[in-house]
Amino acid sequence: AVKLATPAAGQLVIAIYDIDRVIVDSNVIEPYLWLRMAEIEGLERLKEFASLATRAPGFLAAERRDRGEFLRKFYRLYEGASAAGVRALADSVLADLMLRRMAPGAIRRIRAHRAHGHRVVLMTAALDFCFGALAPLADELVCAKLAEIDGIFTGDLAQPPLVGEARASWLNDYARATGADLTSSYAYADSLTDLPMLEAVGHPVAVNPEVPLHRLARSRRWPVEIWEPGKGTPKVLVPPVPEDFTW
Repeated sequence: AVKLATPAAGQLVIAIYDIDRVIVDSNVIEPYLWLRMAEIEGLERLKEFASLATRAPGFLAAERRDRGEFLRKFYRLYEGASAAGVRALADSVLADLMLRRMAPGAIRRIRAHRAHGHRVVLMTAALDFCFGALAPLADELVCAKLAEIDGIFTGDLAQPPLVGEARASWLNDYARATGADLTSSYAYADSLTDLPMLEAVGHPVAVNPEVPLHRLARSRRWPVEIWEPGKGTPKVLVPPVPEDFTW
C-alpha cells in the first residue's frame, strides 16, 4: 500500500501522474476522433474511420519504434485546423467527457496528496486542449502543444514530446528549479516507457500497468494499484458540433 507522509518544514514533495489510462480512461487518438466525429456526419464519418484504419498500421509501427515518432506522426492530422475552433470545441464537449472518465481512485489519491501538502503535477503526451478541464486538480498541468501560424495549427509540435527519458529530465529540472525532494516524492504511471520517471522518485507506483511494467513492479516490490473508471462512464459519445465551428 502507498503510505503518504507530510513533508518536513521547508521540504517540497511532488506527486506526479501520467494522465492517460491512469487518471483518465483515454489516449491521444480518442480526442482527435471525438473532435472529428463532432464535426462531420453520416458518410463523412465512415470515410474518416476508413482513413484512420488505413493509417493505423503506420501509426502502430511508429509507436513500436519510438513513442515520440508516433506522436509527431499522429499530430500531423491536426494540420490546417483552426486553433481557436478546435480549442472552443474541446472546451464545450471534450472537457465533460474527460471529467466523466476520471477514475474515482485517482481523484481520491490526488486529494490525499494535497491534504498532505504535496505538490501535484499532471503530465501527458496529449495536447493541451484535451485535458484543460483537469487543471484545477493540479499545481502543474504539463501537456503537448501544437505550433500555430496565423491561428492555424501547422501539425508540428511546439516542443519535443515528453515521453520516456524526457519525462525524467523534465522532473529533474523541475526539482532543481523548485528545490523539490525527489527521494520523498511519488510517481504514478501505467507503462514501461515511463520507467525513467518512476525511477526518478523514491515512491514509484504502477497504476493499471501494462504487463511489462506489472512484472517489473512486482519484481521490485513497487505498489501496484488498479483504478477503475467511474461507473456509467461513456465509452462512445459523439457530441453536437457548434454551428460556427470550422476545422
